[in-house]
Amino acid sequence: MDRRTFLLGLALSPALMHCQRSTPTQFGGTLLGPNHMAGHQLRQADFPAFSSTQRTKVAIVGAGVSGMAAGWYLQKHQMDDVALLELEAEVGGNARSGKNTISAYPWGAHYLPLPNHDNVLLKQFLAETGAITANVDSHRPLYQERYLCFAPQERLFIHGQWQEGLRPDHGLGHRERAEIQAFEKQMQVFREATGRDNKPAFTIPLAASSHDPQFTMLDSITMAEYLHGQGWHSAPLHWYVNYACRDDYGMPHTSISAWAGIHYFASRRGQAANADTDQVLTWPQGNAWLTQQLANPQQDAIHTRQLVHAIQLEAHHVTVDVYDLTTQQTTRWIADHVIYASPLHTLPYVLRNDPSLTQAAQTIRHAPWLVANLSINQPDQLNGNLPLAWDNVLYDSAGLGYVVANHQDTQRYHDQLVLTYYRALAHSDEHQARQQLYAGTWTSLQTSIVQDLQKAHPELSQHILNMDIWRWGHAMTYPQPGFLTNQARQLLNHTHPQLHIAHTDAAGISIFEEAFAQGVRAAKNILGKNNHSTT
Repeated sequence: MDRRTFLLGLALSPALMHCQRSTPTQFGGTLLGPNHMAGHQLRQADFPAFSSTQRTKVAIVGAGVSGMAAGWYLQKHQMDDVALLELEAEVGGNARSGKNTISAYPWGAHYLPLPNHDNVLLKQFLAETGAITANVDSHRPLYQERYLCFAPQERLFIHGQWQEGLRPDHGLGHRERAEIQAFEKQMQVFREATGRDNKPAFTIPLAASSHDPQFTMLDSITMAEYLHGQGWHSAPLHWYVNYACRDDYGMPHTSISAWAGIHYFASRRGQAANADTDQVLTWPQGNAWLTQQLANPQQDAIHTRQLVHAIQLEAHHVTVDVYDLTTQQTTRWIADHVIYASPLHTLPYVLRNDPSLTQAAQTIRHAPWLVANLSINQPDQLNGNLPLAWDNVLYDSAGLGYVVANHQDTQRYHDQLVLTYYRALAHSDEHQARQQLYAGTWTSLQTSIVQDLQKAHPELSQHILNMDIWRWGHAMTYPQPGFLTNQARQLLNHTHPQLHIAHTDAAGISIFEEAFAQGVRAAKNILGKNNHSTT
């Protein structure tokens, strides 16, 4: 053993790590989140009668990714008579962001995988933003270098030290490695598979995936059951797959459909002329950069702090009653079509005369999340045996690790960083988990976060300058076994004459690509009904 290895072993020994812990340094922060008080007001249904009216061709409820994608597509096809009605003071949904003197940072979704070749409209949008700089129609477009995640991209803290990549490797035995290799080989088979209907077995959006029963039958069991059924029982593999399910769906692999779990690993085949297949697009503010690109050309149509509290479907139009949180007055919007792009747990409180849709919406379940942004100094002291990566994950941790928000900065050295910490409050009962989340104080939540991260960074508390915490009570829907054939979900995806559901709740999974597709689908339906070209 050489001197460096010996000293590294001492530094990472559990006893010494315990001895090095010190009294946490005092720092401040804020407890934040979406306007759930307005949601409570929605349940109480105590609003003034409308005092004015407005007319629009299309009213879009919710200016998250799906709502703004719908507006973007309508605008591209010369339909400008659109009103985007957003409850919050800012657009973006769960792809919002914040900013301090150190960096911008995400409050939710923070990256976009390279789109598949056949995801034509998403690639066109990326070309409009400058994220794709050339060859947009090819299998290997050229991407803007500064938006491709800089190296090092990922690392995992496991068995007392950091390793490159998130797939467990350090400290594993022969059988554990063999199971992970067998799993990866099978996922590659699924990635290349085609059903008897000539559709890819797994792709994005979900609706474009094969309906071949040899694949869809996987929706009848959980992802954990699938692994065990293959004879794969090792803890590292189950941690790895469980991490993936928590990361994309917010719930453990014991609660997630095996079809959806495999979809995470097998649905993405995007390539680039100047990047590896597994590289991602990211920005300091995360996917808020993308939502801002969607919002920029639609600024005149966006109305913020607008609480939609009643939608009435009439014979030839729709009325939408909207309470302005600033003026405290209600305006009645009269529209030909309504695109509902808000989380569907709100629909039963809003839609007045379609009980089948409201009942279907009541079946949607959501996983709660917690996101924290930690401003820290002297980040080089947190490196460990490997330098900080963009994505830093702790094996067998309550959280999902953290990304370095200003990782994409072009300067080589940083005196200060913002670490964006994610925790899916995976729980068999999401209602109880949501109650626990909102019962937590800033002090209790930040203590829990620090304790989690101290497993890899014993001295972290001494480097924290500030910690702001965001609570997402209804962060995302999650795909339970049977979600593909669930009749309620299918009803929400049906085309309705005047009301168009365009939220990832109806898709069953909550990712940017799916939200974008949901919004475009709703816009196409409207354009088709109005004899507009949808090419």
